[in-house]
Amino acid sequence: MKKWYQKPLRAVTLEFPASDVATIDVKGIVNETYQGAVNTLCVFCIGYFPGGTAFYQSRLAPHFPRLGERDLLAEALSAAHANSQKVIAYIASIWGGAEMYWQHPDWAQRKADGRVTSWDEAYTSVAMCPNSPYREYLKQVVTEISENYAVDGFYFDEPSFQSWCSCSYCSKKFFAEFHQELPVREDWGDPVFQKFIKWRYRQITAWRKSLYDLVKQEDRCVFFQGAFPLARFASEPLGVSGVTLHNPYQDRFAVDWYVPLAHAAYLPDSAEIGDVVHFELYRVSMREPLWWYGISLRYGQSIGRGKQILTLNMMAQTPFAQYGLPEEEIRLSIAEILANTGSPQFARYYPDRADQEAWDHVYASFKKVKDIESYLENRESMKYAAVLYSQSSLDRFDHLGNKPAHLDCLKGFSKVLLQEHLLFDIITEADLDRLGEYRVLVLPNVSCLTAEAKASIRQFVSQGGGLVASYEAGMYDEAGWRQPADDFSEMFGCTYSPEPLQFGGFDVYMRLAGEHELPVEHSTGKLI
Repeated sequence: MKKWYQKPLRAVTLEFPASDVATIDVKGIVNETYQGAVNTLCVFCIGYFPGGTAFYQSRLAPHFPRLGERDLLAEALSAAHANSQKVIAYIASIWGGAEMYWQHPDWAQRKADGRVTSWDEAYTSVAMCPNSPYREYLKQVVTEISENYAVDGFYFDEPSFQSWCSCSYCSKKFFAEFHQELPVREDWGDPVFQKFIKWRYRQITAWRKSLYDLVKQEDRCVFFQGAFPLARFASEPLGVSGVTLHNPYQDRFAVDWYVPLAHAAYLPDSAEIGDVVHFELYRVSMREPLWWYGISLRYGQSIGRGKQILTLNMMAQTPFAQYGLPEEEIRLSIAEILANTGSPQFARYYPDRADQEAWDHVYASFKKVKDIESYLENRESMKYAAVLYSQSSLDRFDHLGNKPAHLDCLKGFSKVLLQEHLLFDIITEADLDRLGEYRVLVLPNVSCLTAEAKASIRQFVSQGGGLVASYEAGMYDEAGWRQPADDFSEMFGCTYSPEPLQFGGFDVYMRLAGEHELPVEHSTGKLI
């Protein structure tokens, strides 16, 4: 029999930091969500601003300002369980406040230059390092919630590195493992730096696994943030509704990296550990189109292996705005998520003073989704094309600005396939053993591949599978070293020039040429 979290979810997060916690009507808001067909609530327990503050009567964590004697978690649990709604405890996993920082400055995450990773100069919210004693402190706080509240699950938001991190604990741990100093300079051609990148992933995966084991119970759903899986942190300012805003993510991370790499979050590991896959997909912050939801979820299908994909998407004008998006965009985003096997989730940042008209649109859509719930289970994509997502290519080369990035090429191919109504999945190297299910494989500048992956692709082609590749596909091994004896030049009947090609124009360097067997009509020479 399926667990409750293996069935379609319609979720809302109750974010209390922007609320008047002394007067907020928690029961009324919970009952409103119930009338709006919400079956799962993610309720703030430990918040991010001020960092690490509690919205329940904690004996360990500092209380949120003006909380007084109230216990918002207990109130939400009482109201939600009376409605048979599930309650997930929200934990802002890494944030500590000024008092914690001044007592334990060595616990703070540090950028490569040693600066503290903080939201402001007052240290209101400081990122704490999971390799420091902060890890044990958070364990005690989480255990307090687990043992004293009948929550149905835990959501650990941002259990990650929010910067390099070059703190003393990370430096000692890295040296103990490799007998080399932890790098403090970005050098992607340096083998020690590449060790550092993989080491960061391992630290966060191990921490997430320990948190899961700490709170997991038979009917509890435990999962982790999967932020912006197919996006990068841009150094340029954000433009929202005609207003230019400095990018807060760039301030915090100080790197221009693919987002999960900046977090040191290896999402396939998190998907394997958690009971559901969670993706945070605020598209405007990442400057992404509406169809970005769908291709992100197709990647989620690959790493999730049939698990529910809970999708936190935009409901308002910016990630933290009070006023909701137009009804049309709310409905379209929900439809895009449902069509790609996701479960929608919206964050109610201002529970006590939200844009009610916009939330009414959300609830109206949720009611329609509830009516078709039986059609949203046990879905599988129809197999035609497979587009290969390569974590190693992304990690190794996508930070460079002097050639096409794998992620950009993957989005470009996906857009073409969507526009031409061609069925496709996004797969990873772990899926190459089932290539026989597909008619064609697309390698969007998949530059880095293991020898085993290259052998699987050659076998697929030898058995009649179609192959489309761009730019440097297959030229390097998984670490990014050139492999002229093991590339795809012979298979494609081509040779590689010693110098990278120089591209002119805007974003186009491919054209359809000659005859092909695509199932729809294309004109020769069409720009793709």
